[in-house]
Amino acid sequence: MSMTNVKRLAVTPPMLADFPEAFAPLVQRGVEIVFNRGVYPMDAAHLAAFVGQAQAAVIGLDEISDEFFARCPNLRIVARNGVGLDNVDLAAAARYGILVTVPLGANSTSVAELALGLLIALARRIVPAHNTVQGGVWRRVQGIELAGKTLGIVGLGCIGKKVARRAQAFEMQVIANDIAPDLTFAREHSIELLDLPSLLRRSDVVSLHVPLTPLTLHLFNAEVFGLMKPESFLINTARGAVVDSVALANALDSGHLRGAALDVHPVEGAIEPLLAGRDNVITTTHLGAYTAESLYKTTEMAVDSILQLIDGRRPDGLIAGCDTALEQ
Repeated sequence: MSMTNVKRLAVTPPMLADFPEAFAPLVQRGVEIVFNRGVYPMDAAHLAAFVGQAQAAVIGLDEISDEFFARCPNLRIVARNGVGLDNVDLAAAARYGILVTVPLGANSTSVAELALGLLIALARRIVPAHNTVQGGVWRRVQGIELAGKTLGIVGLGCIGKKVARRAQAFEMQVIANDIAPDLTFAREHSIELLDLPSLLRRSDVVSLHVPLTPLTLHLFNAEVFGLMKPESFLINTARGAVVDSVALANALDSGHLRGAALDVHPVEGAIEPLLAGRDNVITTTHLGAYTAESLYKTTEMAVDSILQLIDGRRPDGLIAGCDTALEQ
């Protein structure tokens, strides 16, 4: 792979401007760093105008389309500031000879910790208790213990594994479902691997840690909710569209599900009206990877991938399917 001259880097997530030290190695190479100080995520037209003639871009939640690549002719690499790729047209990237990288594992601790925090909040009904007492009413609400309960993890990848180990520290039994399971990890941590229906029937809590793909779009629908253990909880820190919001609302209305915690939503920046105003539903604002530590690590890894491209090396975290760009 030949060396690539990168003169300009466009960074779309505004919060990354808080970590100038992470970009220092590129500045030392003479790369101009331009930060987005406005609306985020940007629409297609503003995104293409912002990236413009840059050779590299660090992208967050912005939608990366064929049109975007066509309007940014100098672009050689898109370094994602997160691990999700549902917002990137990878086929288009390959056609235009653009590398796409992700900071694998960099945000897994932050997301896993949030998933456990949401689990505790659901089990002990912390949010409704807080809202009640803040409203001037002193009323205790009864919760449940996690010890002895079964946690079903759908997607036993980097994040799912960290959730499993933390849940076991709470004396929970952990079972899992994964299309390509790590058999060694499961054996070492005494995690039973099951098909999805079997996992749903046994789990007191189901936690989702899968990417959004055609196979996982509305994976949790009315039929799947019907298989879940009565009065169980659902936690989603993966992608909003993995869950059919109407079906979830119906499962909550019927009492079949005890509650749900959703950090991600079908439309970024909004919650589903059907799920608003419920004291058994926690809705957060896509906070999974939003910690100082995670943001710094993902930014550092994005910078490293750009440095590797400049030096003519294969970038870490390069997504399969974009390899042909290495030959161009």
